[in-house]
Amino acid sequence: MTTMAPDEKIDGEKIEAEESNGYKVTVPAFQGPLDLLLHLIKKNEIDIYDIPITLITQQYNAYLETMEQLDLEIAADFVYMAALLINIKSKMLLPRDETAEGLEDPRKELVDRLLEYQRFKAVAETFAELDVVRMGMWQRPPAKLPGTDASEIDMSEVSLFDLIDAFRTALNRYKEAHPQAIELQRTVHKVSEKMLELFQKVNERAEIRLGWFLEGRGRDELIALFLATLELVRLGGVSLKQSDTFGEIVMTKTENQIDTAQFAMFDA
Repeated sequence: MTTMAPDEKIDGEKIEAEESNGYKVTVPAFQGPLDLLLHLIKKNEIDIYDIPITLITQQYNAYLETMEQLDLEIAADFVYMAALLINIKSKMLLPRDETAEGLEDPRKELVDRLLEYQRFKAVAETFAELDVVRMGMWQRPPAKLPGTDASEIDMSEVSLFDLIDAFRTALNRYKEAHPQAIELQRTVHKVSEKMLELFQKVNERAEIRLGWFLEGRGRDELIALFLATLELVRLGGVSLKQSDTFGEIVMTKTENQIDTAQFAMFDA
């Protein structure tokens, strides 16, 4: 089960947190609930000082539901932020005396937190640039080969929430196409089989559009494909790219040679 971590600690370019029995997902742009809110604000082209709290709350909860469907363990900070958004929404619905002096906007505390978090991220990016300069001046320490670290998933090209977006779109399309479907027999989809299917397809075509590949898949199969995608990225067998912000995700093969026989271990 993949673990989503809260935004707790800034370390250079990346914000990292890990749990003893889960993956350490390295995502430079997205980690916790504040990152998700900034993602939604940017995606909807919203003024951060005038957040439409009803819209943002609906979209935020939709992400949490998708994360649960994709078998992601949601950290407590995500749940707390959902409760905070609902609380702010309820305060906005209460009648207020607009003529009263000193009346504070219920969204002010959230906006202040977002602005402060943006400043921290900007400072972190500055430190990251300094690290790049130092790396060019001093000898780089030996690095592990891709796939040798069993706990890290590098998703620097595509954010984890953009990947969730792609799978959520596929899930919604399946629900629309099967509104009253009755499941008579459940088909078990193994992660190893989906890893092999993805790996073979990307080697045949050099690159595939993820949205096209997911079209028409069922809920259980989409979950298996989501986990298979993360494993292949971690092993270094494929890479994910996104040409435009919120654009379509493209999967391409890498030069790394991986043994497909090891895929079976991911069914445990």
